[in-house]
Amino acid sequence: YLPDKMLGTKYYIKDENMSLKLTKLEEILREIFKNIKENPENISYVRKTIEHYLPMTIKLVNSYIELSNQSIQGENIKNAKKEIEESIDLINKAFETLLNDLFEEVAMDISTDISALKTLFTQDGLTEEEIKK
Repeated sequence: YLPDKMLGTKYYIKDENMSLKLTKLEEILREIFKNIKENPENISYVRKTIEHYLPMTIKLVNSYIELSNQSIQGENIKNAKKEIEESIDLINKAFETLLNDLFEEVAMDISTDISALKTLFTQDGLTEEEIKK
């Protein structure tokens, strides 16, 4: 299902695979918004996602729900649903990349800190190699 905040009410997606894709999308978006809340300086980096990609994604999901609720599933409906399902894979990958990019600076800071620690430990003779000498 999709959360209330995304569509205004809960809608059940009967297709288990699509439901899993949308659950993953929700988890990724929660992490992105959590990051923005904790790091407000990142808002400019995700502004395009929030203003353009997210509304388009919601529109696709709403279309999928509407198509799924049709009692007759003709070829056009089946093809459109399949296309939306495939686009959700693309959207999830793109949002995962965005989330990963939000942590790039953190990862670089951690690498720098670890490198500095190694250097300091070596200088002070606190590494295994220095202790054996």
